[in-house]
Amino acid sequence: MNTLDNVKAIQQLDPSGVLASTKQFADQCQQAWKEASAIVFPKQYQPIYNIVVSGMGGSRFTPKTIKELYRDRIREPYEIVEDYTLPAYVDGDTLVILSSYSGTTEEVLSCGQDAVKRGAKLTGIIHGGPIADLLKKQAAPMYQFTPTHNPCGQPRIGAGYLLMGHLGLLKALHVLDIEEKEVTEAIAYARSMTERYTEDVPTAQNPAKQLAIAIDNTHPFVITAEFLKGFGNGFANQLNETAKMISDPRVIPELNHHLMEGLGLPRRLSQTALFVFFQSPLYSHRILRRFAVTHEVLAKQQIKTYDVALTGPTPLAQVLEAYVLSGFTSFYLAMLHDSDPVAIPWVDYFKKQLRKG
Repeated sequence: MNTLDNVKAIQQLDPSGVLASTKQFADQCQQAWKEASAIVFPKQYQPIYNIVVSGMGGSRFTPKTIKELYRDRIREPYEIVEDYTLPAYVDGDTLVILSSYSGTTEEVLSCGQDAVKRGAKLTGIIHGGPIADLLKKQAAPMYQFTPTHNPCGQPRIGAGYLLMGHLGLLKALHVLDIEEKEVTEAIAYARSMTERYTEDVPTAQNPAKQLAIAIDNTHPFVITAEFLKGFGNGFANQLNETAKMISDPRVIPELNHHLMEGLGLPRRLSQTALFVFFQSPLYSHRILRRFAVTHEVLAKQQIKTYDVALTGPTPLAQVLEAYVLSGFTSFYLAMLHDSDPVAIPWVDYFKKQLRKG
């Protein structure tokens, strides 16, 4: 596709309705928050001394986003597992959250079975499948959602369910205090930002289309800090699966301690790399200074940069704002590549080969 303003061509390349799901991200968030935060957990779910979340892909970067966003407010130790087994410390005082949109993720199912053996407290964020069956067999309370606002059915495009479902569970479990107003205002802000990025808004006035064009044919490095670190990982995931392109999530200050020395080779990096900085006035003073100096270092090494200025009034509003932008941007990149944004042929091939044993 040569232009992102051809609405008819976009519709033809999106038979599964990824764009329709992307437009409903705020609705996904609203539904998930309302339903998950209202869950009443049995008394035996208190006290909780540590939290372990098992999740992969789109069901991992969503709880990771909440972890980084509220790392100064979640009252118990919190770890995300991306494997088949749980850490050795998991026991009856541990809350294990099984995070799987499809309910079929084998790593998560394995961790669930491990949690049962250890006598851990179990819950989950899930649509259905064998993982939901496991939780039901254990009489474990969970957030089992109906993805009304994800017509395309692809889990990563329904990230609002996992994201705000996780936040709602933490509130319901009394491990995170958050006011209703903070959440509803952030979702309202995300909904207002959605209107800026839809397909009928011309490229000249559409920041998502502009970002997609800037990223196209580059190796993007998604640069975030502090409360946006989890989002950076999520955007990189979206670029891989939806846009079918390589990407690297990096965080400040960590990258300042090594990455800047690695930009000289290969020499073609100066032609292919693009550092996409997600800028926020809500960052701490020291982080803002590091962003500025990092820009200087990249300029001296002739590495291209692109700044995204987030404007939400709170950290949660900016996280949701960033996800709205990244969802549309990844979709428009798929359009530029003339590819179906919902298709994941190599992931499907990989899973098929695994099933052969």
